Amino acid sequence: MKKIKVSIGGNGKVTIKLKKERPKEEIKKEFAASTGGVLLSSSMINQMEIRVESVFRPGQSDVEIVYALTGSKANLPDMLHKFSSSEVVAHAAPDRISTAAEKMAEHIIKERPDAPEIIVAVHTHPDAAAELSEQDKKSMIHIAGKLRELIPAADVIFAVHAVSNESPGPRTQPVKIAGNRIKWSSITRTHEVAFFDENSKPFEVSI
Repeated sequence: MKKIKVSIGGNGKVTIKLKKERPKEEIKKEFAASTGGVLLSSSMINQMEIRVESVFRPGQSDVEIVYALTGSKANLPDMLHKFSSSEVVAHAAPDRISTAAEKMAEHIIKERPDAPEIIVAVHTHPDAAAELSEQDKKSMIHIAGKLRELIPAADVIFAVHAVSNESPGPRTQPVKIAGNRIKWSSITRTHEVAFFDENSKPFEVSI
């Protein structure tokens, strides 16, 4: 619905104008920038879901994986990096993963046509909570430092992507459930993602 602006001039003349509504995406971008948060598009969330669910292996437990979101504009990721190479991931288990941050940076540089202004390093917690473990907290400062050595202009953020075991049900749309958390369900799994800065403090997210 368009808004109407009514004004009265000094000569008593009444002027009526239709106020243009700003696009919702423009408002969201400004909000994310003003709060210093990260803005996720529906397309990006869909890619995150596909990346996590694509590691399904019949009869085997899910293992942690790592991926990254990057963007040429601050706070606005526009590309997902899968990191499915053994160069990046040295070891993966249901409750831990070992990665080479330098190789993550090299992959990002090779895959992007430009230098990113934001990097969101994400790892999964299969059938667990979207909370940082003590090991996560210790490794984040190290990873952030290594990423900035090769990509110095980028802000580095972290996220924990918790995903449930397979449990068929109705799809739900992504919603923000806390300042730094979003949640949704595919037809087979529930997803919750929490964002943090390198010092383990909650980092604002918008969708």
